[in-house]
Amino acid sequence: MKLKSLFKVLMLSIILISCSDDDDTPPNASSFASINELKESLKPDAYVVTNVDPTESFTINGPDGVQITCQENVIIDANGAVVTSPVDIALTEYLTPDKMILGNAQTTSNGQLLVTGGSFELDITDSSGTSLNTMGCFCNFDIQTDPGSYGPQMMPFQGTRTTTNGAETVDWVLAGMEGGMTTGADQTPLFNSWGVDVGLTNCDVLYNLITGDATQFEVTLDDAVVYSNSTTTVWMFIEDFPSVVNLTTINSTPALETYANSIPEGLNATLIGIHIDADDYLMFGSTSITVAGDDTFNIDIDYGTEAELQALVESLVN
Repeated sequence: MKLKSLFKVLMLSIILISCSDDDDTPPNASSFASINELKESLKPDAYVVTNVDPTESFTINGPDGVQITCQENVIIDANGAVVTSPVDIALTEYLTPDKMILGNAQTTSNGQLLVTGGSFELDITDSSGTSLNTMGCFCNFDIQTDPGSYGPQMMPFQGTRTTTNGAETVDWVLAGMEGGMTTGADQTPLFNSWGVDVGLTNCDVLYNLITGDATQFEVTLDDAVVYSNSTTTVWMFIEDFPSVVNLTTINSTPALETYANSIPEGLNATLIGIHIDADDYLMFGSTSITVAGDDTFNIDIDYGTEAELQALVESLVN
């Protein structure tokens, strides 16, 4: 009987140890089906003004400082007809690099770096939610960097959200609108532009590789078993001037890499690596880098929540 009791205790111990080894307790992490779903969730809320009368001039003052002014009868529908019924205005401001990362509004033009003074996204809809256009409005905001440090005058760029290698990205081109830099009464650099339409608008200048050689680098992530733009992404927060880049090219290493000859040697930046694991749990981490030329950087990632990731991004500008 004693042997039988001892045997039962031994078997029970083995079962308990086995159950402990197969612990299915989920990690303390947010859950997302894809990187694009995460990006959509991270986007800042728009500042919305409803029931605006488009037959009269109006001004929208965003909470972060972007001012949009439209004259009367400049809101039009898809057929070009002037809209006279009330409209809703949604303004999303991306004036600082952290907001640009959270808003998925990277600052590159055809793969080349931009120095940015701030950007915003304008959306106008009718009462049924149908998107409308404008025949041109006016924008004004404080430039968020010292434009005198980067040579040419900052000019208005327009952005288009596209899908690159399976990931949603933004590409910027010089806008066909008047305006650029001016100076306020207190000598604050201002961005003013006429002809602003719906969509993304940015105050930018192409970064001029004045010193050093152009290069590229690649980034690997610990524990990211499968590299895919639906599950893995890397953001680069440039510390030398205001600009953010989203890496979307996966090479044969495998790793995520920048465009060839797009990064100046000696550049200082912080990389944020993000991965959605096979069970849809969020993982991320960061590392500081100095680009020496054709480098390989690795980011250690761990499980975390969306709020913790947002806090990490926001800490970059503090």
